[in-house]
Amino acid sequence: MGGVEARAPALAIARAGTWAPLGTMAAVSDAACGRDERIAQLFTEHYDGFCRLAALLLRDRAAAEEVVQEAFLRTFSGWWRIRHPEHAERYLRTAVVNQCRSRLRRRHTEYRSNRTSYATDPQREERHGSGDLGASGDALVVTDAVQRLPPRQRLAVILRYYEDLPEAQIARLLGCSAGTVKSQLAKARVTLAAVLGAFEPERQDHGT
Repeated sequence: MGGVEARAPALAIARAGTWAPLGTMAAVSDAACGRDERIAQLFTEHYDGFCRLAALLLRDRAAAEEVVQEAFLRTFSGWWRIRHPEHAERYLRTAVVNQCRSRLRRRHTEYRSNRTSYATDPQREERHGSGDLGASGDALVVTDAVQRLPPRQRLAVILRYYEDLPEAQIARLLGCSAGTVKSQLAKARVTLAAVLGAFEPERQDHGT
C-alpha cells in the first residue's frame, strides 16, 4: 500500500478520511500546488501552439480548441499518473495528436465530401487567421495541398515539418514504426511535388 499511496497521495487521503496525518495533507497540498503552477505554465507557453497544430490537423479551429482544452483537462485530472512531470509537454502533445487522430477517423468521409467547398471557402483564411497558417500566396497553396493529403500522411508531414519532430518521436506518437513514418512522408512528398508542380506553370502564366 505504501507504494500506491506514494504515487497517488490524493487517493490515500480519500481512503483515510479524517484520519489522514497532517503531514500527509500538507504534502498533498504542496503537490497540488506544484501541479497547478506547472499546468498554468504549460497553458501560457503552449496553448496557442497546440491550437495551431490541431487546427492544421483537423482543418477546424473550433474543434482544435476543444481538443486542446480536453488535453489540458486530462493532463490536470491525471497528473498523478505522469511519471515525469518535467516532460508534461510531451504528454500534452500526445493527447492532442491522439484526439485529433480519433476525430480524423470519425470524420474522414465527411471531409472527403467537403473538400471542394473547403477549397473555395472565401472565409477560410479569416477563420484560421493569417498568422496561424503562414500568411498568404504560396504558403496558402502549400497549406491547402498538405491538408488534402490522406490523414496519416498529413499527420506525418505536419509533425515532421511543422512541429519539427524527429521520425522516431513521430512513430511513438502515431503508434507505428519509424519505417512507416518514412513511408508516409515519402508518399506525401510525391503527392505534394505533383500538386505544387502543377501549380508552378499556372503561376508563371499569370506573370508572377
